[in-house]
Amino acid sequence: MKYPEQIPSVKIRSGVNADEIAEIVKNRTHPLLFKSAVSHWPLVKAAGANQLSEYLQAFDRGRPVVVFRAAGETNGRIFYNESMDGFNFERATGNLVAILRMLESGAAGSDYCYIGSTPVDHHLPGMRDDNDLALGEYLPLVSLWLGNRTRIAAHFDLPENLACVVAGRRRFTLFPPDQVANLYPGPLEFNPAGQAISMVDFYAPDYQRFPRFREAMERAQVAEMEPGDILYVPSMWWHQVEGLDEVNMLINYWWRSTEAWSGLPQDALMHALLSIGGLPETQRRAWGNLFDHFVVNRERAAEHIPRARRGLLANLDRGASGRLKKLLLEKLQRTP
Repeated sequence: MKYPEQIPSVKIRSGVNADEIAEIVKNRTHPLLFKSAVSHWPLVKAAGANQLSEYLQAFDRGRPVVVFRAAGETNGRIFYNESMDGFNFERATGNLVAILRMLESGAAGSDYCYIGSTPVDHHLPGMRDDNDLALGEYLPLVSLWLGNRTRIAAHFDLPENLACVVAGRRRFTLFPPDQVANLYPGPLEFNPAGQAISMVDFYAPDYQRFPRFREAMERAQVAEMEPGDILYVPSMWWHQVEGLDEVNMLINYWWRSTEAWSGLPQDALMHALLSIGGLPETQRRAWGNLFDHFVVNRERAAEHIPRARRGLLANLDRGASGRLKKLLLEKLQRTP
């Protein structure tokens, strides 16, 4: 497979101390690649010396991990099956270090293996003592990703993300949030790993079925990553992730810029589909205007209203959020 040529590279920063990264990415809205920022991690050095499984063995507690296994004919693309009534991989459980050793030995053969979003502190307690980022006020979820030459279809995540390559090479292809329609997302509730994915095969795009994908590629950026590199992926940016070697490991840090009590935007999207999705088109567009006014442009929507009377258009605190949730629950329970 040949990768599309002439995609602009993500902006690169070199010589940055890892402890400075949290401040650098604060309020940033575009991806940024930090070269060799965690090359000093013992984890990265162990991988470079072909001793990664030995290093991790000291922390492994034997807790099972979920692994996706896909046959060689999938070319590593973790995706739906042809009839789209299932997927092109099988889910199983296994031991993290044992699977890593299988990859290191080449025993996977032509098959593909992928372990995603595995909490580091649960499965490898103590590892972060010497392999960690100082993120200040953020309280990140730290996860491990492991596999061989797999390809995870473009998707978006709500949290902001710092992706640290530990072993092998990775390629991220990224798109700004406004390209959602041009990426042709699949089902919201039926997908490989809990998030809607692009239905386009980037290596063999069907332009008759997905004509607007050409526009998405005009806005794409690519990050070619090596061990020790960190990529900042802003919230809501679409990204396809590829492992380019037989052993690939990544540690990522996810955090939200809002308080947990504010709720999940995905829930609001589902409720909007329930209550607005079935309306006539003219009414849907009218509600779209209201969402733009009261939600997307909420600062402008409230500027002419006295502060004491802004109500839901004011900045919510935990107490106001709780009252609003209670009101929503009451309304949902009254719905026939």
